[in-house]
Amino acid sequence: MSTLHYNKQLFIAGLIFTLHNTEEVFGFRQFRYPEGILNHIPHGKEMTTAIVLITLIAWIAIIWTTVQTKAGPKKFLLTTLVTAFLFNAFIPHILGAIYFGGYFPAVVTAVALYLPYVYCILPKLYDEFETRKAFFRTVAQGISLALFLVFLTQTAGYLICKI
Repeated sequence: MSTLHYNKQLFIAGLIFTLHNTEEVFGFRQFRYPEGILNHIPHGKEMTTAIVLITLIAWIAIIWTTVQTKAGPKKFLLTTLVTAFLFNAFIPHILGAIYFGGYFPAVVTAVALYLPYVYCILPKLYDEFETRKAFFRTVAQGISLALFLVFLTQTAGYLICKI
């Protein structure tokens, strides 16, 4: 029997994600890469559009999943979000702050919200899976989905801004 309240945890994860993305939007409005570094990465309006799209996609998935009666989709989505939080905290936020020697957009929420939440919830999620293989397969799927959504929203943000 599950010890996690999936709907509650999905809502908390959604709030954390939204707060993180809000910091990211405001951070990227002010942040400028040094001359000649990463000039091909969407910035400003393009980045804002991409961040808003990925946040909306996440909330649609959260709302859709919370109305499901089975725990499987909830466990999968929560594991996906937590995995994405862990991955995203380090790449690009913490590594960006280290590389640029100062503030990098959304590093504050990556450290103050993502990492503590991951630390608390990931061991509980691990215990929810019947086998280690099933857990790590879900983590791998979560990373793949997170990377695909980032690519999709970056591309959409770029295309929307070109229209």
